[in-house]
Amino acid sequence: MIFTDVTSDSAIVTVEVEGGTVPNTQIGNVELTFSENKHDIATITYGGFPGMAVVAYKGLPVRITIGNNEANLIEFTGYVAYVEIESLTRMGTVNDSLIQMAKVVCFGGSYQMKPLRNTTFSKKTIKQLTEIIASKYNFSYSVPNNKYVFPVISQQGISDWELIVNTAKQIGYSVTAHNTHLSVYDPFSYYVKSAPITIIRTLESDKGVEKTPGNIYELTGFFGDVTPQGEAVDWTLKSLDNKGKELKTSSTQNTPSGLGTRLPSRFTHELTINTTSKDSLEQYVKKYNKDSYGMTAVVKVVGISTAMPGRLVLIDSYNSEFDGYWLIEEATHHLNEKHYITTLKLKTDSVNRTPLTVTKDAPFKSPPPSKLSNSLWKATTEEAYVY
Repeated sequence: MIFTDVTSDSAIVTVEVEGGTVPNTQIGNVELTFSENKHDIATITYGGFPGMAVVAYKGLPVRITIGNNEANLIEFTGYVAYVEIESLTRMGTVNDSLIQMAKVVCFGGSYQMKPLRNTTFSKKTIKQLTEIIASKYNFSYSVPNNKYVFPVISQQGISDWELIVNTAKQIGYSVTAHNTHLSVYDPFSYYVKSAPITIIRTLESDKGVEKTPGNIYELTGFFGDVTPQGEAVDWTLKSLDNKGKELKTSSTQNTPSGLGTRLPSRFTHELTINTTSKDSLEQYVKKYNKDSYGMTAVVKVVGISTAMPGRLVLIDSYNSEFDGYWLIEEATHHLNEKHYITTLKLKTDSVNRTPLTVTKDAPFKSPPPSKLSNSLWKATTEEAYVY
């Protein structure tokens, strides 16, 4: 089943459910959510849904493409995880079905990584672990060439997806799995800064101009040392080496985000880590450094397909110090026949007193496309980008 439409906000939408039987005219809206450290999720809402299709849709492969134009298309590939239905007898039938509404909820290609497993990996780098997991599922991958060796990586009753996310987070990295590409990345790196940057600005700044993708409808922000969404603090990590000598390292010694001028922290937390290695201590402090954001925001904008986690957004036109570069933590694209709206979860540790700091290193590289083979999504080429 294929549904193709162009909304009134000029978004291109294509939905393909391999083996689906419900007519394409019954799709009411589509929602795609892309998050760092989480599975991609797509929800297709139908008006009227045949009873025989409710169970039959489970596990079907899905491909969804959206974009503001042909040059800015993004894709979701995954599988139907479950179908949620609503049947109210008093409401009669919709499209000849007593099931008036059905939400077909799909998980991205990383859905295949959900089974729990028990194993132990000895002396592996994050690059080696990423390669093992990506190869198991026929994914391409990108990962920093961090030489740090984890003495032991224990996978006790957790999925492969949880394993790669938890391990990456230990050393300050984030993970996405869009389609069939597994990306482990440093959020402060040139890899992120060189990816396409999305510019969003207020409608007030564009008065008299027809609304364009990225125009801001709503912004809810939190700014401070400690907020409901997180806190901005410095960290001091301590441990003892094999001879009982104290080891110490601080997050202030780490490379800053480079998103602007980092706001000073009011508090410094101290934490004792169970390690005898100075190298391990220096790796672990990166996790805390890259999880301290005193400025967070949720922004609704006129739909813009270039906004994806692991990339930057530039907020413009508020005439404030929070105009500037923010990291995209999550992007949700809502589409129906009338509207295309994107909701962004953003975070930053900096104000715009200085420009974006760029140390040219390995740039962002677009991953290979996905293909369907024996009802499973696979990368067309199992490409490895180690940088």
